[in-house]
Amino acid sequence: MEETLFVLLNRLGENMYAAIFAAMLLTGIGVPFPGELTLGFSGYLLFIGRIELIPTVAATALGDLVGALLGFGVGFFSRSVIVTRYLGFLMPSAAKLAAVNTWLKKYGALAVVVGRLLPVIRGAIPVPAGFFHMNSKKYIISTILSSVIWCSTLIYAGFSLGYNWQGITELGSQLGLAAGGVVFAVLAAYLIYKYASKLREK
Repeated sequence: MEETLFVLLNRLGENMYAAIFAAMLLTGIGVPFPGELTLGFSGYLLFIGRIELIPTVAATALGDLVGALLGFGVGFFSRSVIVTRYLGFLMPSAAKLAAVNTWLKKYGALAVVVGRLLPVIRGAIPVPAGFFHMNSKKYIISTILSSVIWCSTLIYAGFSLGYNWQGITELGSQLGLAAGGVVFAVLAAYLIYKYASKLREK
């Protein structure tokens, strides 16, 4: 997969933003593509001055978002002949579908935000979310939030590592857990505040 990534980036080298968009789109769909390396390499390109910050964050986050929406669509239309015949390889196992469904029912949009900040779990979210017809508005909003956090965090990490940017693979899971923990803590604090406010009103 790493070789495929570099081939893609080299072939689209004239327009690096299009290259990283395409790479993140594959990651967003749920294809086992090295998203952490794409973001780390983007941070490195930023470090050497080949690309600029805002277009880079926009290209990676948008690619990840579009991929996640396509994955959602695959799940949503999974019973159609076309999806079954040509995109069936994207469908997770029955056990994974059941696990994600339980998680989505219990935590809703929070499950999408936190889950898509975790390196291994994030790719397993889009298709099941569509398969179980999660509310599309909530899915889109939570996906935008997670994409921006995930991409900007790992791009910054790649930038900070500089010439050692490939070390991003070791940092990816730690950064994802940290970011997921922060989001969870903020949302939990908000829910507690809302609950306490209702109790005071009574």
